[in-house]
Amino acid sequence: MHLIDVLNSDRVASGVHAVSKKRALEMASEHLAREQPETDQRSILEGLCAREKLGSTALGHGVAIPHARMGGLQQPVGVLMRLADAVEFDATDHEPVDLMFALIVPEAASEEHLQLLSQVAELFGDPQRRQAVRRAPDSRAIYDLVTQWQTEPQDG
Repeated sequence: MHLIDVLNSDRVASGVHAVSKKRALEMASEHLAREQPETDQRSILEGLCAREKLGSTALGHGVAIPHARMGGLQQPVGVLMRLADAVEFDATDHEPVDLMFALIVPEAASEEHLQLLSQVAELFGDPQRRQAVRRAPDSRAIYDLVTQWQTEPQDG
């Protein structure tokens, strides 16, 4: 499974106004719940917040990957948000977060969960990619960048 399998252009949001980590998680859970009849926004938010209590999902360099396993969910779903203003996310590098890829996966999807988290970390581990997303003019351009990166031939 690849990131482009869990993301669509409707689940990429640019210029999201969130004043706190909690509000950013609320907005991500709203996006994730829109197309998921088997779960609801509140359950998603509770799952994301429970995971954050275990330790921040901020990777550093202004990126976070909040994620949760959800009972009843049929397939992994992601949302990519570029925040209008960075918010404190308890990152180890103390940088606030402005790029957030939230992910929910079925409860039993352990391997897929780890693969998707790894792909997000790889995607945003590249400084040029982070900057390209930050400079993209709108949500569609961000989605196109992610799609392009996911379909590029891999070295090795």
